[in-house]
Amino acid sequence: MDLRKIARNLERERCSKHNETPKATPKKDTIEISCCCEDFRNKLTKKMQIEITKQVEEDIKKAFKF
Repeated sequence: MDLRKIARNLERERCSKHNETPKATPKKDTIEISCCCEDFRNKLTKKMQIEITKQVEEDIKKAFKF
């Protein structure tokens, strides 16, 4: 799983209220998100969970060659 790739994707998003971009920092096994408001943080957290799920599924498929 490539957390840096997910972090870069998150940093491309813009807050619809404040027109600001977040700062996403990959840590050991998660991504730390700092942004302008709680609503935007919630949106980014959901997107991060979806992206992590996709990458894990891809890794499993590659491991078992489906």
